[in-house]
Amino acid sequence: MKLNKSLKLSLGALIAFPLSFFVGNELLAHHLTEKFDNQINNDNLIACGGGGGSTPAAKAAKKAKQAKAKLSFKKRALSKAAAAGEDTSKLEAEIAELEATIAK
Repeated sequence: MKLNKSLKLSLGALIAFPLSFFVGNELLAHHLTEKFDNQINNDNLIACGGGGGSTPAAKAAKKAKQAKAKLSFKKRALSKAAAAGEDTSKLEAEIAELEATIAK
């Protein structure tokens, strides 16, 4: 009886030990199916271009925010150039272009 039990135990160890290397010890933790499902979902998200993205409205809002930041920088540069007596026509044109972009 002891020989039969030890034979089953050793045979089970011979099968389970190499199998655990292939499964990554997930077999004992019962997370194999969850890991497999997550891998499938991640592959699907990558295949579809990611897990999300920004909408056109979000892109437009981001572009407007960047334009506002550039506008304030250009206005400061304009005031510094005007105080120094330099030519400001190029800066005024850029400011007008940024204000038109923001108005859209």
